[in-house]
Amino acid sequence: MILEIYLFVDPLNEHCYEAEKAVDQVSQKLNKQISVHFIPLLNIAVLNDNDNELKQRFGRTVPYDIILNYKAASFQGQRFGRRFLMNLQRRLLTENENYCSSLIHEIAEESGLDLEMFNEDCQSELAVQTYHSDQRTAAEMNVDEPASAVLFNTEVDDSGILIRNFDYYSLLSFCQNSIDSSDHFKELATEEEPEQKIVQYPDLHSL
Repeated sequence: MILEIYLFVDPLNEHCYEAEKAVDQVSQKLNKQISVHFIPLLNIAVLNDNDNELKQRFGRTVPYDIILNYKAASFQGQRFGRRFLMNLQRRLLTENENYCSSLIHEIAEESGLDLEMFNEDCQSELAVQTYHSDQRTAAEMNVDEPASAVLFNTEVDDSGILIRNFDYYSLLSFCQNSIDSSDHFKELATEEEPEQKIVQYPDLHSL
């Protein structure tokens, strides 16, 4: 049995960065029992987040550019993609650096990417196509808020749990319970908790 986690992220959102670190730590803790996917989310609400100082400073196009950078890095492996994204977020969100091509190349090298391949993929139509595929996945899962995670237990067909406002410890507990018993998902389906609900499994082959 494998637990799949799809975390929907706004790359310039500090809450998302913390959620990514929590998911990454849980993945390392539970190792082969967890499969992790970071899905960029770029809807109107994310673009118009006027409380986000970085978006005010960088402008409306940078979140999209970062997503294409992330998708290009992910073509070399999901772990490389996550490492690249989190390294970039650390520099932008916590070290207050400016988004620019030299920083992107530095982060790509730091993350162990093939730089020539990365540069080509950043400009590729495939990166754009996978971005649009991610937005369709978010719509199919009814996800409209960043830092939302959808969890699927491979022993429970066709449905998963959407959770928000988690930290490392609450997510670890949730995942351990779900791994220990597939009934955990079925029990949650009958509960009325505002931060949890059932979503249907869409076509995720492109991920």
